[in-house]
Amino acid sequence: MNLSRSLGGTALALLLSGCGWISLPEQRANDFYFTNSSVQLTPGQVAYMVDNQLALAKIKPPALPYRAVTIDAEVSSAGRMPRVRLEIFAAAERPVCPLTESTLSGFGPALLCGGPAGGKAVGEVNLYAGKPSALHLEGRALDQALRAGKLYLGVRLLEGQPEANTLIYVRNIRFNSRL
Repeated sequence: MNLSRSLGGTALALLLSGCGWISLPEQRANDFYFTNSSVQLTPGQVAYMVDNQLALAKIKPPALPYRAVTIDAEVSSAGRMPRVRLEIFAAAERPVCPLTESTLSGFGPALLCGGPAGGKAVGEVNLYAGKPSALHLEGRALDQALRAGKLYLGVRLLEGQPEANTLIYVRNIRFNSRL
């Protein structure tokens, strides 16, 4: 009788995981900051970070069929900056685009693309000087990135223009997903 209950429970778990109903424990990542020292975006362009963000966050997801992946964080900027609206892109493979070096010492380059370059839009955020904004990212591109173990994030400017070398902070980063 215990064996049949155990097999029934296992079968139910497999069935529910196929439906994307089993939540995995929340993962947290280290805070980070970046600056727009590499590029002044023009309409339509997307600037990607050159590094796999999962590796930098020290998140090594096992090869599982992840679904409903979300990333939540707080984003804020320093300095005097009018409201800036950004569209965020995610890609499971590093986009093949020209490398643009940073004008500031200590900051890495960016990949400057004429468009999404294989990435998909996963969210938007409004930035205000000194005031944190909630960032919520979700979509198939995040699911695919977590399955591949590689996540390249990019931004497209939708409104406003950040001042050169404005620091943008990303804090309280949380990854959630289901199987």
